This record gives sequence, structure tokens and C-alpha cells, in this order.
Amino acid sequence: MGSLQTSESQRTTIFRYRSSGEDEVGYVFAEEIFRLRWGTGVGIGRCERDSDGWRVYRKTRFDEKELGRVTTDGVIHSHGLFEGGSLGWLESDGTVVRGGLIFAEEEVGRVDGPESLTAAAALLLIFVPDEDEANREIERRG
Repeated sequence: MGSLQTSESQRTTIFRYRSSGEDEVGYVFAEEIFRLRWGTGVGIGRCERDSDGWRVYRKTRFDEKELGRVTTDGVIHSHGLFEGGSLGWLESDGTVVRGGLIFAEEEVGRVDGPESLTAAAALLLIFVPDEDEANREIERRG
């Protein structure tokens, strides 16, 4: 029981805001990114520290892909479509804001725990784009 409590206190929970409230969608633990599926964490990526902050990687079928980075001051940059610009940032209270050249400012979620920088980056670089793509697919089929 003691190790479970230690693990819980060391993980950083990722929440996604929705019109109905907020949902816990994943967490960061020991530099690994997990998505919650039926109450269980499934590894989907990792974070790696460098001199300017953290790099975020997403697991792919055969390897991994670097999606972007988060600086030590909480600014999140994407290496994909939005390369060269900011995708959003982490507020001091744990709120994650998407905003930049293409997006209007929008609070998309929050993070809670010791690895808030990497969790915020995971929210903007993995969880929000995955959800946006799923919504577009539903609209195309509907």
C-alpha cells in the first residue's frame, strides 16, 4: 500500500476541460506519458530533459516521433504543423492554455502534480490533437 501512495504522489495528472466539466485523460510518471483507458494507464510517449526544457515524444507503431518541446518557463512549441510558433503555455495555477498564431486563447485543461511542464506539453501536443482528429472523423462520417 505504501508504494501505491508514493506512486500516486509522484505522478502528474492531466485533465481535459469539456462542456460537461473536466475529465482525467492521462498522466505523466517517471518521464513516461500515459493515456487512461478503462481506468488503466497505457504508455503513449515519453519526455526527455535538455538544456532548454523538455522534449516530448509520441510512440508510433515501430518507433517514436518528436512532437515538440516545453521550455522551462512553460511555453509549448510544436514541431508539426505549427513549427516555429508557440502552441500554448502553462499558467502558474496548472491551467493549460492553447493559443498562438493560429489559435485564439482557450483554456483546454489543467495539470496537477510535480511534472506540470511535461504534462502540459503532453496535453497540447498529444491529447488535444487526438481529440480534435477524432471529432473531425465523427463529423466526416456523420
